[in-house]
Amino acid sequence: MKEFYRAKHSDLFVEFTRYLITHPKFSEKIPEGAEVILLDSRDKGHTRFMLKNAPKGKVNVVFIDVGELAPIRSRLRKPKIIARPSAVVTGY
Repeated sequence: MKEFYRAKHSDLFVEFTRYLITHPKFSEKIPEGAEVILLDSRDKGHTRFMLKNAPKGKVNVVFIDVGELAPIRSRLRKPKIIARPSAVVTGY
C-alpha cells in the first residue's frame, strides 16, 4: 500500500505543479523553502499516510488539501483508424 500512496503523491505533485504554473499567485502564500505536504481529504488513507510520514519538528511545513481533481482528458486531436501502415511510410 505504501507504493500506492507514493505513486498517488507523484501524480498529485505533477498536478499541483501544473496548478502553480497557471496560478502563480497561489505560490505566494507558501513560505520560501517550506516543505509542501499534499493531502487529499477525499482519500483518508492517503492523508493518514502523508501525515504519518510528514517531517517532524520542522517549522517550515505547509499542508495543502488538493481539493478536487478534474477528469483526465486526452490531448489527442482527430485520431484516425488506418489500414495496416505500409513499411515505406511508417518505417516498420
